[in-house]
Amino acid sequence: MARRDLLLALASGAAGAALFALLSRWAKRARRGHGAAWLKAEAGSGDRPRVALVAAGSVAAVKVPELATRLADELGAQVAVVLTGGGRFMTSSEIAGRYAREHFVAFEAALRAKRDVFLLEDCDEWEGYADVSVDPVVHIELRKWADVVLVAPCSANTLAKVALGLCDNLATCLLRAWDPDKPMLLAPAMNTVMWEHPSTLQHLRILEDRGCRIIAPTSKRLACGDVGRGALAPVDEILRTVQACSCPGLRGSGVGAWQRHGFQEWQPKEYTDTSAARP
Repeated sequence: MARRDLLLALASGAAGAALFALLSRWAKRARRGHGAAWLKAEAGSGDRPRVALVAAGSVAAVKVPELATRLADELGAQVAVVLTGGGRFMTSSEIAGRYAREHFVAFEAALRAKRDVFLLEDCDEWEGYADVSVDPVVHIELRKWADVVLVAPCSANTLAKVALGLCDNLATCLLRAWDPDKPMLLAPAMNTVMWEHPSTLQHLRILEDRGCRIIAPTSKRLACGDVGRGALAPVDEILRTVQACSCPGLRGSGVGAWQRHGFQEWQPKEYTDTSAARP
């Protein structure tokens, strides 16, 4: 009897786990990105500014719905919102939906309309990629499509990744592949002690040397309760910066040579075979 009960419990547990996984996948699909097909479809259409908005996992990502919709409504931009894992969590209905319901509802409506605001996540890079010779590589297509990339908020983690050239998700692959002829804007948002850490200064200097524009954080009471610098710059300031930097004429350049910006390309080193001299 005990064995039968155990088997039933295991079976019901497995069924429950399967149901949970199914529901999780369904819920994810309800908010998942639009894939890369629209990038191809929109490749040569219109003169509207195109903004790739990268949302990293800072608490300030709750402002992404407002930022995305205002970029579309006030600047007339098409916006591709690229979420990291943390950014996805912070822009969810449970978090961002409670923070600013009005902006979140407008954001969701814009996503459903598939006209002004689009959503891309890590899964969009892989799930539509089956044929190497045919299917698009999302971060490369996005690089060609966008006029400007805006990382807002840029968490300490993403800041470090971009400075060091790491590319372990769709967002950082886009940033690593970004055309240096096009503007890259970063709006950091993090706790004051993280902002004041020596690594942050090093990373900011590296990125500024590469031509990135930093939209400085402000001082205020942070989400953790501390008071100090590290809060995301006001949305109005970010919008003004994007408007000043948008360059539709660079659309589709897609190549961009770092050498023109004073950076050298790696050259292979000649190695001398010293094996014969070894004892």
